[in-house]
Amino acid sequence: MVMNDEGQLYTIEGITAGIIMLITAYAVFSTGFVFTPGDAHIADMQLQQLGYDALLVMDTPMYDGEESRLQELISTTNITAFESEFDTFLRKGTGTTHMVSPSQFIVDTRTQWNTTVYYHDRDSDSTQSYSFGNSMYGGDFVTREPAISVTRYVYLDARPNPLPPEAGSMDSRKQMVLMEVLLWRG
Repeated sequence: MVMNDEGQLYTIEGITAGIIMLITAYAVFSTGFVFTPGDAHIADMQLQQLGYDALLVMDTPMYDGEESRLQELISTTNITAFESEFDTFLRKGTGTTHMVSPSQFIVDTRTQWNTTVYYHDRDSDSTQSYSFGNSMYGGDFVTREPAISVTRYVYLDARPNPLPPEAGSMDSRKQMVLMEVLLWRG
C-alpha cells in the first residue's frame, strides 16, 4: 500500500460538503413562509370565518324568546363588556393565548378589530353610525395588512339606552341595526 495525500483530500471535501449542507438547511428553516398569490387569501378567509363565528355565538340566545347577548350589549350600550367578550371569543378561536405559568397567560395581540354599528335614522332618511369598541392594545388603526369586514344584523326592540353620544337622533322604534367588525392582523 502506498500512502499519499488522496485520503486527506477526500476528508476535506466531505467536511466542506457537510458545512455547505448545514448552512443550506439553516437558511431554509430560518426563512419565513412565502405565500403565493393563490394561497394568500386562505389566511383572510380563516380570519373572516373566525369573526363570523364570534358574532354568531354572541347573537345566539340561550333560550327561546330571550334576547341574545349581542342584543343586550347593543341595547344597553355596554361597549366595555362587548370588547371583553368579543376579544375572548377571538382568542378561543385562534388558540393565541399562551400559558407562561399556571396563573399567568400572555395574549397574542396580532388580531386587531374595530366595530361600528349602523342604523337608519327616519328623520333624515339616512344611514348613521357610531363606534362600538375596538381592540387597540396600545396601538393604533394603522396596518399594512388588509382589513376583513364581518357583518351581522341585530334586531333591537328599542333604541339603545343610554344612547351613545355620537349616535345622534336614533329613532326609538324597533329596528335592525348592522354591526360591522373590521378584523386585521396587526
